[in-house]
Amino acid sequence: MRAFALAMLTLALTAGCAFAQDYQAGKQYHRVEPPQPTATEDRIELVEFFSYGCSHCFEFAPKLHSWLEQAGKGVELVRVPVTFGRSSWALLAKAYYAEKALNVVDQIHEPLFEAIHVDGRRFADEQALAEFFAQHGVDRQAVLDAFDSFAVDVDLRRAERMVRAYKVRATPSLAVAGKYLVDPGETGGQQGMLDVVDFLIDKERSLLKR
Repeated sequence: MRAFALAMLTLALTAGCAFAQDYQAGKQYHRVEPPQPTATEDRIELVEFFSYGCSHCFEFAPKLHSWLEQAGKGVELVRVPVTFGRSSWALLAKAYYAEKALNVVDQIHEPLFEAIHVDGRRFADEQALAEFFAQHGVDRQAVLDAFDSFAVDVDLRRAERMVRAYKVRATPSLAVAGKYLVDPGETGGQQGMLDVVDFLIDKERSLLKR
């Protein structure tokens, strides 16, 4: 019995290693050409391309949160809202950058996701979003000012450039170290996407140690 258990453990470990080695560029992930600059040098940057309007992004949010807690301080998350040319998503992208400008991401990010995908709320314009922010303790006029600010406009333009540079085709997608793009459609689902990201981050960590 003990020998059988040991054999099964060895088989599981071997299978796990083989599976990890099977991750290949062009299959489970794509190389970003040319590699993109990252916002940090001492950490591995993980970019999440998402939209508040994306139901899959809402489902993925708690999984990513749990993964980040295990990843430790060596990984830096950068969220980039995607519009794909949709006016409703463009409005929600502006909402995210208003959160950042006002330093209220922790206050608004999760409630806004839930308002859309649990409560079924739809936000027709900036006024409606500003009212939502106000309901969660953020000054309404400050939100409207942020929507019209130069900083938010710059962030939105940068986000569009990043989406094009990374050739993002689906949400959620994850980019690692400015070099690799992973989406769940090519990894068997959201957990598969995180497994590939683990593989790529380990790869980057080994390069940093050289």
